[in-house]
Amino acid sequence: MKHLVRKGIIVFTCSIYMLLRFCTTALAAADPNPTWYVDERIIYHGECKPYDYYGAKDPTIVYYDGKYHVFYTGANQGGGWQMLYTSASTISGLKNAPRTYMSKIGEAYFCAPEVFYYEPHKLWYLVYQDGTYGAAYATTTNIADPNSWSGPKSFGISGNMGWDYFIICDDHYAYMYNTPDDGSGKLYLRKTTLENFPKGWSAPEVALNDTFEGAEVYKSLADGQYYLLIEDMKDGRYYELWTSSSAGGPWKQVSEKWAWRGNLRYNADKWTTNVSHGELIRTGYNQKLEINDINKVDLLIQGTNDLSGPYQQITWDLGIIRNYEGDIQTDPISAFSKIEAESYYAQSGIELEDCMDTGGGQDVGYIEDGDYLVYKDVDFDTGAASFEARVASDTSGGKIEIRLDSPSGKLIGTCSVSGTGGWQVWTDVRCSVSGVSGKHDLYLKFTGETGYLFNINYFSFSKEVHLILGDLNGDGSLDALDYSIMKMYILDSIKDLPVEFDIEVGDLNDDKVIDAIDLAILKQYILNK
Repeated sequence: MKHLVRKGIIVFTCSIYMLLRFCTTALAAADPNPTWYVDERIIYHGECKPYDYYGAKDPTIVYYDGKYHVFYTGANQGGGWQMLYTSASTISGLKNAPRTYMSKIGEAYFCAPEVFYYEPHKLWYLVYQDGTYGAAYATTTNIADPNSWSGPKSFGISGNMGWDYFIICDDHYAYMYNTPDDGSGKLYLRKTTLENFPKGWSAPEVALNDTFEGAEVYKSLADGQYYLLIEDMKDGRYYELWTSSSAGGPWKQVSEKWAWRGNLRYNADKWTTNVSHGELIRTGYNQKLEINDINKVDLLIQGTNDLSGPYQQITWDLGIIRNYEGDIQTDPISAFSKIEAESYYAQSGIELEDCMDTGGGQDVGYIEDGDYLVYKDVDFDTGAASFEARVASDTSGGKIEIRLDSPSGKLIGTCSVSGTGGWQVWTDVRCSVSGVSGKHDLYLKFTGETGYLFNINYFSFSKEVHLILGDLNGDGSLDALDYSIMKMYILDSIKDLPVEFDIEVGDLNDDKVIDAIDLAILKQYILNK
């Protein structure tokens, strides 16, 4: 016989709650001289002639809807630069994926792209340099269709123009970085409000001196800091690393040679001794450009062993280098194992924090409506029947949509989360799932009202249905609908409850009948009394 379980709750003061919710954990600083493991090339030059005859370079990469999407520059024989697109469900799959010339934009000169999804506009933005406006962009609602882009469009900026325009946003501003074409070694910064984006940019100001080009900025969720990578060429091509508490600086140097020929180790052929214009693989794909941890990143770079001759004719290829040992996950995750929420493959919108639940570690927090987590290659075997998650909430909570292969993919279940009385007051929630078997990318998508919804510590699936006392319709939550069903059952308006073991689920005081006492108990529970 199941019983309502009442867990003891440790009472904290408001100050402790605030400390747990809003304080940033001091984690290890960025390693100034990591070992970089060089994997094999995944995109070669000459695979989409005539556009990439000499080089495949300047990549931007996002993981979205079950695929890696890569935009990059091709160098043709006539001295022109133009953009190409490719995609695949795995990094290794990019080697054989088709390449597409971005003919919809189709300028004679357009290159050095950056791509992100700008959530306020619900549009994908492709930022690049061109021969029409200098700094241009194109937009689409479908990143997977290279013929859907609308552009070129102008950012409306002038002065100190040049190369490699790169944008990152925080909660208030969009920041644009670029290096000029005057050989000054300066890095310039502009900004505009999110409301005015993509227009309304401020006058350029100097962010860094004595550097080269190809700046990019990310927010590391592990320590809450921003990191700026910028290419220099005082000893071949290499990356400097800088840090700041703001996406707009000021910047403090971590390392002059963070990724360079002196700390490369090869897992494949020695295809590059230079670390040149690249981009980190992000945890999400939106305008905030978040990564999990600066000390554990995958950097897609352009590489070569020979920098001699005209720059236009250097033979660049693209490949991944990593500042940690081990490969990208290859073994599937069992859906029926305990999956730590913070072990996600990718995410959008969330942050990690210290967890005070049994076992400690970290939990996923700061969840808002529309955020999601991705767990790659989850094996459901012959099928799953239920989902269970460890959650906490100091608000009214929200819902977990359990989807397959994309944020808008097949919905196999929805789990409701109610308030628990605190961000570190933990409980279990359950719901049924159906229509799933085999291996899938698992997406946990979160919905609810404005503000933070709840935290998640871990979750798992089961091949058996777990029933909750009082959950008379089997949807994983206790609410007014369950109250109405019980009332109709007691009044003999319905003969059977919608769930299995109907007496067991509805008998809240364990007296072997469902009556007015059970109804009163359920009402008090729903009213949080």
